[in-house]
Amino acid sequence: MRPYEMMVLVSSELEDPKEEIGKIEEVVRSLGGEHSKTDIWGKRKLAYPIDKHTEGFYAVMTFKLDSDEIEELERLMSLRPNVYRQMIVRLDEE
Repeated sequence: MRPYEMMVLVSSELEDPKEEIGKIEEVVRSLGGEHSKTDIWGKRKLAYPIDKHTEGFYAVMTFKLDSDEIEELERLMSLRPNVYRQMIVRLDEE
């Protein structure tokens, strides 16, 4: 397994955005990943509107996952209606 970092931007209109982030962590675990930590940045103004929304809730997650599962993770994230954007980068090996 390799270490990865994922930044997610979820809807700021949710009652509890942390609940949605918890569900995303569960998706990582369901693919056989090991969730390390989540750093919640909170609600921020977007640089440009996304689907007529001007604010979003940011979080950065670190986890380990097989490289074969990254494409499936990206697919599953794109199916979540409350996730506006996500970006996954591979970290250097420890």
